[in-house]
Amino acid sequence: MNETLVGRQEKQGRYFPMWLERLLLISAILTMYLFHSDVADFFQTQGNPDWLIFIIEWCLLPISLLVLSELIGRVMQAVHSD
Repeated sequence: MNETLVGRQEKQGRYFPMWLERLLLISAILTMYLFHSDVADFFQTQGNPDWLIFIIEWCLLPISLLVLSELIGRVMQAVHSD
């Protein structure tokens, strides 16, 4: 049991393998690197302007991949903590 600054007694939880989340983050970065040109080509064939393709390719794709990897990481933590 550990005692906190306010005097609460807390027990140590189970060890969570952080390498899983790191692997998930690296896979999101690799996915962005591998598929950003495919995303740009797809939106270019749809007739979108170049500035919109740039925003989708370099802003929305990385943000959406990071959000997805964060959600998967939180699900893994919730499953592991039960």
